[in-house]
Amino acid sequence: MNPAAVQFDLNLVRAFVAIYEVRSVTQAAERLGLAQPTLSHSLARLRDLYGDRLFARGAQGLVPSPVAERLYEQLNVALSTIEGTLEARQAFNPGTSTRRFTFATSDIGALFFIMPLLRRFQSIAPRLQAEFVQLSETVMSDLATGALDFALGNLPDLHEHTREALLFTERYVCLMSSSYPLGRRGLGLEQFLQARHVMVTSPVSGHALIEGALAQRGVRRNIVALVPQFSVLPSLVEGSDLLVALPERVARLFARERKLKIVEIPVALPEFEVRVHWHARSESSPAHQWLRKELIQTLSKL
Repeated sequence: MNPAAVQFDLNLVRAFVAIYEVRSVTQAAERLGLAQPTLSHSLARLRDLYGDRLFARGAQGLVPSPVAERLYEQLNVALSTIEGTLEARQAFNPGTSTRRFTFATSDIGALFFIMPLLRRFQSIAPRLQAEFVQLSETVMSDLATGALDFALGNLPDLHEHTREALLFTERYVCLMSSSYPLGRRGLGLEQFLQARHVMVTSPVSGHALIEGALAQRGVRRNIVALVPQFSVLPSLVEGSDLLVALPERVARLFARERKLKIVEIPVALPEFEVRVHWHARSESSPAHQWLRKELIQTLSKL
């Protein structure tokens, strides 16, 4: 078989996958570093090969045909496998690599994970680029397409769809102002129920499950404020009568920086697991294998 023909066919697969994922020939060309006429020619070849239009123009960009939908399921897996075998033959040198890796985490994860990782990268991979983005509802598809390399946090919805490794087990505690009045026995259940609580909401984080865990135990808090981010909690709670339940490691971080104190929640709650997630398409990549090891070793010590 002609090697040039094989390379050209592989480029056609890359072109199809890119067009499908971004729904635009122009954006797909930018993603692949190609001129738009080149990608338009590839799309014409694909239409000829499969005898189908594959994509039609729609209000929100290109709309895949039923044939294109079926093709993507097969070609995306095939492309990942082929590129994985090619990358596996290439040595990865963290000391000289300028590769960019993208990590998705919540704002609480950003507070806790970024600094230890950047310190580690500075010592062993000083030219490596690390991009941290906010978790979103597209995290599973972003891992599958390669838009994301890793997702970090308490993400139970990802268990069945990704490869994963445990970083550490965590538990919830209650954070309050250092001036908050408590009895000799600490925070009692009645005081906990009557207190004014702040709750952090997130559509993708597992932290929202705490409310369900409390409800299963017949406990309903007096929630007076719903906020979208953990990072606003120290300024809200300090000097106020507000309480918040949050992971112990982050509570200790906040308590060191502000006039805050940590007490036990007077309800037995299950611990939860903080994990690193990645897609199977990255399993054989030497770069990913190296970085997964570094992530686990660095973050499991926190």
